[in-house]
Amino acid sequence: MTARGSESPAAAPQREADRRARCRALLEPRSIAVVGASDRPGPGQRVVANLIAAGFSGALWPINPRRDTAGGIRAYPSLDALPSTPDLVVLAVNREITARVLAEAVEQGVPAAILLGAGFGEVDGRGRELDRRIRSLAPSIAMMGPNCLGYMNLELDITPYSGPLLEPPVCGNVALVSNSGALACTITGASAERGIRFSHVITTGNQIDLSVADYVRYLAGRPAVNVIACYLEGFGGGRDLLGAFGEARAHGKTVILLKAGRSRVGGEAAQTHTGALAGSASIQDALWHAAGLLPTSDLEEFLALIELSSRAAPPAGPRIGIITISGGERLLLADQAEFTGIELAPLSDATRSALREILPDYATASNPLDSTGAGLVERDGRIHAETARLLVDDPSVDLLLVCQDIKNGWVQEGQSGTLFWDAIRSTWEAVGAAGKPVIVLSPTTGQIDERARTYLQEQNVPMLYGLTPGMKALAKYIALHCGAPQAQTPINTSPPAEGATITGREALRYLAAHGVPVGPAETARSEDEAVAAAQRLGYPVALKIDAPGLLHRTEIGGVRLDLHAESDVRTAWRELVATGVWNGAQPAVLVQPMIRGGIELFAGGIRDEQFGPILMAGAGGVLAEFIHDIGVALAPLDIDDAARLIDSTRVSRLLNGWRGAPPADRAALLETLTALSRIIADPRIQAIDANPVIALPTGVTLVDAKIVLNEAAELDGAVPATSDDVASPI
Repeated sequence: MTARGSESPAAAPQREADRRARCRALLEPRSIAVVGASDRPGPGQRVVANLIAAGFSGALWPINPRRDTAGGIRAYPSLDALPSTPDLVVLAVNREITARVLAEAVEQGVPAAILLGAGFGEVDGRGRELDRRIRSLAPSIAMMGPNCLGYMNLELDITPYSGPLLEPPVCGNVALVSNSGALACTITGASAERGIRFSHVITTGNQIDLSVADYVRYLAGRPAVNVIACYLEGFGGGRDLLGAFGEARAHGKTVILLKAGRSRVGGEAAQTHTGALAGSASIQDALWHAAGLLPTSDLEEFLALIELSSRAAPPAGPRIGIITISGGERLLLADQAEFTGIELAPLSDATRSALREILPDYATASNPLDSTGAGLVERDGRIHAETARLLVDDPSVDLLLVCQDIKNGWVQEGQSGTLFWDAIRSTWEAVGAAGKPVIVLSPTTGQIDERARTYLQEQNVPMLYGLTPGMKALAKYIALHCGAPQAQTPINTSPPAEGATITGREALRYLAAHGVPVGPAETARSEDEAVAAAQRLGYPVALKIDAPGLLHRTEIGGVRLDLHAESDVRTAWRELVATGVWNGAQPAVLVQPMIRGGIELFAGGIRDEQFGPILMAGAGGVLAEFIHDIGVALAPLDIDDAARLIDSTRVSRLLNGWRGAPPADRAALLETLTALSRIIADPRIQAIDANPVIALPTGVTLVDAKIVLNEAAELDGAVPATSDDVASPI
């Protein structure tokens, strides 16, 4: 079920087919009417001019009751004065006229509309009233916007777009979907300088009808598109969006995400801008990574990922060779490789020996390699070219990174400017036929020498700007294609504070009743009962405060471990009672046998406001919040889903046995995760915190848990312990 609401399984395919048809109607019109068209500068004038400049071959009808022509072609006073019903109407007018003319378009049977105007649901009371009015028309007409710039479909020469038209308006292999029209202009402008060409540029605005997910599904099936780049501020149906990204990946498209609204202030600003929810950055990041996407929060890194994905061939492996002519850059590159997790290829003895024969005596034959620029000052690039060739031909090198300043503005143009141009040209001439990906990195982000930029674009060589964003992007690109680990945002695994909280024995009892393997435990309400429980369970034991709603026992000293004798239990009881957390109620502790060996894991779930029920799993115990090794998946899970979830974490390697330890019972762990995922899928439950889950050589044991309910929810079988439960096992 998607986040669009509940529907029957039979209705879902029909709804999906309808939305696909609506998207095609919007993006593939054969006739277009532009309301608000004019010869005066403004959105209507730009839309007409862009359609003409791109060579739109369909009927184009400007509408302006006060003008006879617009853009050099005949204008009409209203929709009902047109020769026939248009396929698309572009509303380049204020919000009041937009609402009125949109209703007229629906009456005339217009299939689709673009609403350029702003000031609807994201602002005042009148805006919200108009927002409700146009939303009520959505079943009858496909809509883009409001608060957008329209779109460019250069694959079909259709450009009802009020932003700057790309020059030249030729179809490329990158599609951009952006919540923000202004940022779409920023991205396309910066991309034009880099020679990146777009097939589509779609600005969604407030997504009052069609959403990012709908546009991504449309683009997934377009043959011209190889890369789908998305700028996201907020969205509603997280599962629907993930499904669309999955469809794009299944069609062989690379999906790149630039997500804004990650901070508290940014999230509030996102809602103000488009009225959409920004959501949890850490949950989103984990799901994007799991889905095989390329997420980022940095604009330069986003552009670098577009450059790489649209030009570079995927490397055969993760190891790279780096060449530069600067010793200082060599050190910075080595640092960034380590910081970003890029694997530097170990050069063979033969390569090192050959390098030493041709490099100056003061050079070091290593990776990254500083060729020292020997000969380049004298306009002789042979030494530099030969070192590059030796590096790329080394069998351990899967990809060659050429770090090179090629900036404009050198004072000694006849010498310095030529030096860097010669370095780029000689390098490519030496390695271009090597059959391995070659990428050029400019360590700063300034303007690039026009000769070098044109040359690299003609050779289809990716060029990255800026050492840090370039290396980060390269690390993600390599990880996507070679399965290398990616750094992820730490996930907050703490359950939310709202809602009734079930802890201790009550939580364990509920989980046990729903298929989760829970270790033995008894509740004791006196010192003597604690001693008796310990004797029944067998020493050593642990004592834990069992107070309703208590979320973090360890933070208040509410746990005593490795108690080996009656005297230890009595001392521990008294110390725990002294914390006074029961507020006058009868003290109670949970008595559990200590479990030796095994691997401590965290498993938990949360009901996310965008993606619904989520299951998390990874490193557990007291280190769960410090190691940040947590994977995320949509709940409920089957066994295969659970395997992918645990395999996305580093702790999964411990399950196979580590340094002589026996392997853990993987099958039992996967069954436990699926059981927990079914529980968090219960709409009455807001969160589960199961920590630690101990994976043993045989079986799995859960020793502590918390369950947070939605407001006013109650769970069958989850009731406070009574006197009848004292000293009774789970």
